[in-house]
Amino acid sequence: MANKKTTLNDILERIVKIEIRLEEIAPIAKRKLPSKKEQIAQIEAEIKIWSQKFPTIDIEFELAKMLDWLKATNKRKKDYRAFFRNWLRKSTNTVGNEPVTPQSYTYSCASNKAGCKDEVSDFKDMSFFCKECNNIKTIIKVTRN
Repeated sequence: MANKKTTLNDILERIVKIEIRLEEIAPIAKRKLPSKKEQIAQIEAEIKIWSQKFPTIDIEFELAKMLDWLKATNKRKKDYRAFFRNWLRKSTNTVGNEPVTPQSYTYSCASNKAGCKDEVSDFKDMSFFCKECNNIKTIIKVTRN
């Protein structure tokens, strides 16, 4: 096998050919995206689609939170739709976004006198006062509706 010597011009020609092929591929980093305003307007126009993809989330509230965070931290993103999609995915993983089953709470007196009546409320942090025994009623039963 004979050794071929490569000249500097041959190397430069190969580099030019490789650069031309790379430009044809058009990597994601070089793609042209709309401006921030156009991307945000597109997200706002697709609120119904986002709410179908993420049914347990208030999409408009999360969009406002995201825009506030971007403004407060002075961050800029190339693809705001991708950033918003990831924002929504992370917000679904947080505690408190599961559908809440309605509950009712039964309040009663500790004395159980004949004139004392139980009170039912949908709120856990209520305070009922019993006129018969002059005591504050406490929760005795939690019922799922």
